[in-house]
Amino acid sequence: MKKLILTTIISLFAVSAFAGDMIIQPNQLPQNSQSFIASTFQGANIVAAQRDKDSFEAVLNNGIKVKFNLNGEWDEIEGYAALPSGLLPAAVENTAKAQGGQIIKIDKDFGYFDIKLSNNLELKIDMNGNILKRELD
Repeated sequence: MKKLILTTIISLFAVSAFAGDMIIQPNQLPQNSQSFIASTFQGANIVAAQRDKDSFEAVLNNGIKVKFNLNGEWDEIEGYAALPSGLLPAAVENTAKAQGGQIIKIDKDFGYFDIKLSNNLELKIDMNGNILKRELD
């Protein structure tokens, strides 16, 4: 199953290469992106990486996908299982976890986070932990 997922992901990267994205070696990611992955997802390896005109993307062998801006700071993290704690400000993380389910996707935006939980809830939470939007996917 893991090989099928990995093959699918790599194939999608290959197809997207023709759409303006460029496949790169993991060591071509910005250094701070590489450091973030190594410290946050200990034991995980980068199996695919790509760059487009305004971002980098890395796929890890544990199924997590991380999108970085050109400065190497993460903008979006998505996984099939719970993401590690500590990625969000405490107020935001506490609010999200209080909704039940585990955090499986985080998308940073200006002044808020879009968060998807394993119970199919999608939340928009501001930096103070206030829920701006809550919907079932």
